[in-house]
Amino acid sequence: MHSIETERLIIRPLQPKDHDDLQAIILDPEVVKYTRYRDTTTPESFTKIFEEHFLTETKYTFGIEDKLSRHIIGFYEFHPSKDTGILTYALGQSAWGHGYVAEVGRAMMKYGFTELNFQRIEAHYANLNPRSGRVMSKMGMRDLGEVEVFTFPTGGVVHVLAYELTKDDWLNGKQEQAV
Repeated sequence: MHSIETERLIIRPLQPKDHDDLQAIILDPEVVKYTRYRDTTTPESFTKIFEEHFLTETKYTFGIEDKLSRHIIGFYEFHPSKDTGILTYALGQSAWGHGYVAEVGRAMMKYGFTELNFQRIEAHYANLNPRSGRVMSKMGMRDLGEVEVFTFPTGGVVHVLAYELTKDDWLNGKQEQAV
């Protein structure tokens, strides 16, 4: 994939030089506590994922670079499942609350539908993180409700909720109505 630029960000394949920036994000338990990376807790386990996933899955994984600082402030990725792209994203805490995920999301929806030819893009979030649900709504996605319930080993129940956007809805401009 080539780089995609938005007003404030550059979305691009990750490079070896991004290791430390992305490691700081993924090893922050507050950032990843509701993502598939919540069990990545050591520099060694991060480096393995970085080398085997983030650097090799360049069609599906992207760094989010701040144009001003030129540092990676987060990541965005698709996990393909048949004709659906299931997305995961995270931003470092200093990037929270600036509207970056919706900004990146709109650009990545276009990429997912036009370049990867997904017919559907889906995203999941934990009920304990309602801000993610609001961002998904801002990206024009439709609320699917609860899809899973799981219990943390330390206790506590998490309800996983989902949103989706179909290619047809995207082509018909329904995502624009949500913005």
